Amino acid sequence: MCASHLSAYVEKRIGNNMRNYKMIKGRRRIGIAVSGGKDSQVMMHAMRKLIGKDRRRELIAITVDEGIRGYRDKSIECVVKYAELLGIEHHIFSFNDFAVQMDALMNKGRTDPCSYCGVFRRWILNKASRELSLDALAIGHNLDDVVQTLQLNIMRNEPLRIARFTPNGGVFNDRMFVPRIRPMFNIPEKEIIVYALIKSIPFHNGECPYAGHALRNPVREFINDMESKYPGIKFRMLNSYLSLLNHLNFPALRDNSILRCSSCGEPSSSKICKRCSFLNSAISHS
Repeated sequence: MCASHLSAYVEKRIGNNMRNYKMIKGRRRIGIAVSGGKDSQVMMHAMRKLIGKDRRRELIAITVDEGIRGYRDKSIECVVKYAELLGIEHHIFSFNDFAVQMDALMNKGRTDPCSYCGVFRRWILNKASRELSLDALAIGHNLDDVVQTLQLNIMRNEPLRIARFTPNGGVFNDRMFVPRIRPMFNIPEKEIIVYALIKSIPFHNGECPYAGHALRNPVREFINDMESKYPGIKFRMLNSYLSLLNHLNFPALRDNSILRCSSCGEPSSSKICKRCSFLNSAISHS
């Protein structure tokens, strides 16, 4: 495709996803989780273009600062400038206020930073979205992210995470959960990069210094290798999952009662939520 047709194609798919999966139907305040990387910057740009002029809806950007010097501070600068240019309200929430900063955690000798980071970040995003009265929060997962995450959840035997990792919302309908929407869930990473370059969208291209610890790395390599040998396998993996959604036995998962963490009061599947459990573990190793 030429530049103009690829741009139109990407925007059309994002618009179709929001419409076909009813991602913004009946929702007025839409949050956008923006890290400053290519995916979230493109998502913020596209959503501003597609629905930003709709006076019935507001767009609010959220950035989580994990406390990774030389990485997150630089990407936040990128978000702040671009959100201001687009005229989008922007809020920053820090690990320092709700958890343990990643640099401090790693200085204590942790070898599993991605587990801690993911739990803390998801907890903060949900709490922040609720405090900002958001009706939904857009996450910049692309096709590659989605199939990698689904494969990881299968490997870890986490059916609840598989069930809730849908384009629009999840398994539980609870006032304490702000639904997650994924407008770019079926767009390949390479197309998003090209779109960003075509549109001159600024993004931070650095890699997290702790990313080398992630299990996602070998999974990514495996799927990319399969894609190179059998083109289109990423789409087939995604379509297999979407086809199974209506047939998987999720009622048992939905029947699980939502508890409130006895420590922080946030929704949890157990007496103590994962964030508080991890926080206690991090403190105890200080």
